[in-house]
Amino acid sequence: MLCKRLVIVLIFWTFVAGFACSTECGSPSAKEVNLSLWSTSSLPSPDQRWQFVSVGPNSSEHKATLYIQSTHSSKKWNVGWIERDGTVFWSEDSKRVFLRDEYAADDTKIRVFDVAGLQPREIKGLDEKIRKVIFAHIPENETTLWLYYPQACFAGNDSSTILLTVDAPRVRKRANGSGKPFSLKLAINLNNLQIVVSR
Repeated sequence: MLCKRLVIVLIFWTFVAGFACSTECGSPSAKEVNLSLWSTSSLPSPDQRWQFVSVGPNSSEHKATLYIQSTHSSKKWNVGWIERDGTVFWSEDSKRVFLRDEYAADDTKIRVFDVAGLQPREIKGLDEKIRKVIFAHIPENETTLWLYYPQACFAGNDSSTILLTVDAPRVRKRANGSGKPFSLKLAINLNNLQIVVSR
């Protein structure tokens, strides 16, 4: 029984160590596309089966509509909108597409869609879980000046894991100033939303 427990613990820590050590993104993906209200953009998946489309209204008073479209059937699914800017890129295996929604000048939302099934499916609760982990590392008497993710990617050939670098300067609530630099590196398992944090 003791031997079995040791094996389980060893497997767990091997998983965590590998997860935490891979919290680095290389250069931005060549297949990354910037989205805005002032243009219509599309990005095909590497296997050419899917297309992510953003239709800009050419107006700051309206939102850009987002679609994921099947290239085989031309059927498309509305997956929401962006209010300002965004960035989108596919995983190398074409199973998932990542959206960094910069919906405010000081805030960003993370969304990931799974297209391994018959139709696109958003991974629910992802952004809320990320925020919960970030703010658990910030004292209660402080808040953030902004929340941004300067680096984001899928982990190597593993589309079930995303890597994020968090940029969120801290400042005391109801205080002025430039704040204190604060960053985290997150490795997020999209299958169970477990998050490993490193500095």
